[in-house]
Amino acid sequence: MGGLEDMVKAAEKNAVISDLHIPFEDPKAIDCALDYLKAYKPNKVIIDGDLLDFYSLSTFDRCPDRKETVTDEIYSARKFLYKLRKTVGKDTKISYLHGNHENRLQRFLWRNPELYGLDSLELKNLLDLKKFGIKEVKVNGDYWSELRGEVKVGDTIIMHGDGRLNRAKYSSNPGYAALNTLKQRVGENVIIGHTHRLAQIYNMVGDKNNVGIENGCLCKVSKQNWQQGFTTFESSGKKSFNYRTHAINKGILIENGRVYGKK
Repeated sequence: MGGLEDMVKAAEKNAVISDLHIPFEDPKAIDCALDYLKAYKPNKVIIDGDLLDFYSLSTFDRCPDRKETVTDEIYSARKFLYKLRKTVGKDTKISYLHGNHENRLQRFLWRNPELYGLDSLELKNLLDLKKFGIKEVKVNGDYWSELRGEVKVGDTIIMHGDGRLNRAKYSSNPGYAALNTLKQRVGENVIIGHTHRLAQIYNMVGDKNNVGIENGCLCKVSKQNWQQGFTTFESSGKKSFNYRTHAINKGILIENGRVYGKK
C-alpha cells in the first residue's frame, strides 16, 4: 500500500469549469464555484470552453432586444478571469480551452477577411490572457487543422466536446454524451463540457473502468434539462483519481458539512 499512499500524498488538485456563456453567466453559480475553489486550493484550473457566448457574432437568428456587444462580453470575461486568478492565487496553473462559442469569433473573421490576421483581434489578446497567466488551448474550425482543443491531466482527457474529432452523440439525458465519448475515446477517461449537463458514468474496457464526466455549466439555466456545477479530481504522474462532480443548486453547494456560495 506504500506506493499508493505515496501517490496520493504527491497528488495535484485539479478543477474543471465550463460553459459560463458570458453575458449569460449566473453570478451566484460562479460565486459558489469560486468559493469552493478558494477552499480546495487547486494546482490546476481548466476552463473547458464557452467562457464567452459571442451572441452578437452568431449566425443564428438574434433577438434585437438584446443590447450586449462584443465589447461588453470581453470586459465581463476579463473581470471574471481577474476574479478567478485572485481566488486561486498566482501559483495555480490555468488553461483556457476554446469551445464552439469561441469559434464564432474565428468564423466572423473568416467572413470578414479584411480583419483576419490582426493580432489585436486574437482572443488571447482581447482577454489579456498573458496578464492573467493563463495558457490558451486553441481549436481550429478548419477541417484539416490538428488543433484539437484538449488537454491531458494524468490519464484524463479534458475537452469541450463539440469538435469533429471529439464530438459525441448528444441526448436530453445527462450522462449519454459522456458514455458516447468514452466509446469513441476507448481506454481514456474524459471530461466534456458543451452539454450543460452534469453527470458521472463508468464504462468497463478490459479490466479497467473508465470515467466519463459531463461538466455542467455556470450559465443561467433555462427550462431545458441543464445542471449547474463543475468537477474536481486529483492526479499524480500519469494517473487520475477521486473524480467528483459538484452540483450547484440556486447558488449553493453543500459538501462535507460546509455551505459554499452566498448564504
